[in-house]
Amino acid sequence: MAACSGRALLQRTCSGCSVASSSWAQHRPRAASCWRSHCPLQQSTCRQVKTFIHSGKTGQQIGLSGSLNVDGNARSVRLNLRSSPYFFFYTENSLYAYSLEDLCSAVVGTEVKFPNFQPDSLWEKHLDRATHRSSLLRFEGVRYLAKVPGQSQDNILVVNSEMATLINTKDLQTVWTLNVSRALSEPLLGYYKPDVHGIILESEIGPSRKKVMIVESGSGAVQWELKLNSGAGSPGPATLPTADHRSAFLVWGDYQEPGNETIHRAPLQKLYLFHPSYTNVLLELRNSTDQIIAFTAALFERSRHACYVLLRGPQPGQGPGPMSLMKRKLKEDVLVSRVIWLRRTAGDDEQHVRDRLYRMRFQSRD
Repeated sequence: MAACSGRALLQRTCSGCSVASSSWAQHRPRAASCWRSHCPLQQSTCRQVKTFIHSGKTGQQIGLSGSLNVDGNARSVRLNLRSSPYFFFYTENSLYAYSLEDLCSAVVGTEVKFPNFQPDSLWEKHLDRATHRSSLLRFEGVRYLAKVPGQSQDNILVVNSEMATLINTKDLQTVWTLNVSRALSEPLLGYYKPDVHGIILESEIGPSRKKVMIVESGSGAVQWELKLNSGAGSPGPATLPTADHRSAFLVWGDYQEPGNETIHRAPLQKLYLFHPSYTNVLLELRNSTDQIIAFTAALFERSRHACYVLLRGPQPGQGPGPMSLMKRKLKEDVLVSRVIWLRRTAGDDEQHVRDRLYRMRFQSRD
């Protein structure tokens, strides 16, 4: 039996428009991929998760498509518990958990067993076997769940309308909480300190205003924060691993110089780069008036080529329209970037900062 592992493509489709994003899953048996699409039934509210398994070797579908019933518009996250993968589908008020074996069994139509698979007894004990609904986590108004690597297994970050809470998946004890009002984007991992996981969080702090925070994953301590003007539909952040074991952080918004807060205008859509080696500096990389549907950053050519990718076109609900995909080399934008000083220090030199960040090396951590 081919395994349900390898590359996973998540696609949510509602009211005739679709948005796709990709994630990665790895497991030791034969490579294959899970394609999970969230599909509407009678209205635009998604209440069913359809699951397909395709061979990672041939691309052909394995077995039948399975349907997982949920009680609302579902998102998904993958965690490693006891060295075994689990897939969590969550709505605003409910959580559904599937081990890799259960998910593949539901799709293939027969029981699938993997060698070396170790089910997590705590999560399995509190699982309704008929619906796979879990009673372990009880939060209201959940916006996002995110995987946060722990010492021996992944922990889970719960972000609702008021706060972010890190939960230890071994005993379900709260590790830390942080006030995060009205989260605007999915939490993202990066490295503010060398080899120490950080979490980038964006939250709304007023009309067309947001706060970007980088939080240490182990303690919840805020390591860096920035307030930006931000329009509706602004893209979420991205991170790129650097050779100094930290990350370059890419965020969208419109930075307003101190003293200009009284100037009222519609926020512009600008892309900024921040690296922890210069905590007092932002680089403004580009100013875009296009409607950006999706944004990501990635390393190519054996980690030597850092770039970001923009998908531009009509927003969901606007109807058909032209779309374009653009890839930009990060170094090219750094070379002509505008240096913004968050704080001035003695000996500040714009060209020195720009040159040093231009020479910054990137290195994949996979």
